[in-house]
Amino acid sequence: MNQLTDQQLLREYAEQRSEAAFAELVRRHVDLVYSAAVRTVGNVHQAEDVTQSAFIALAKESPRLVDRPVLSGWLYSTAQHLAAKVVRSEVRRRAREQEASVMNKLLSAESEGLWENIA
Repeated sequence: MNQLTDQQLLREYAEQRSEAAFAELVRRHVDLVYSAAVRTVGNVHQAEDVTQSAFIALAKESPRLVDRPVLSGWLYSTAQHLAAKVVRSEVRRRAREQEASVMNKLLSAESEGLWENIA
C-alpha cells in the first residue's frame, strides 16, 4: 500500500471500498488535516472532530475525487472550511447563551419587583 499514489488508493477505496486503502490515505494525511483544523479552531477536541469530519467527507466524496491530481489540497481546504464552520457555530452559540443569560437576569429582576408590589 505504501508504494501506491493517493489517486490509486482513492480509486481502490471508491471502487472496492478497501478499508486498507482508506486507512493508508488517513495515515498519510491525518497530520495535515489535524494541523489545519487546530490552527483554525484553537481547541484540540474540536480539531479532532473536524479531522474526523474531513475524512468522513473524503469517504463520501471519493468517487468524485478519484481524478483529482492533488488530494492533500482538497483535504486541507475541506478541513479549513469545516473548522471555520465550527468556529462560526461556537460564536453563535455563545451569543445565544449570553442573550439568554441577560434575558433571565431581566426577567428575574422584573418578577422580584412584581412580587414586592403584590406584597
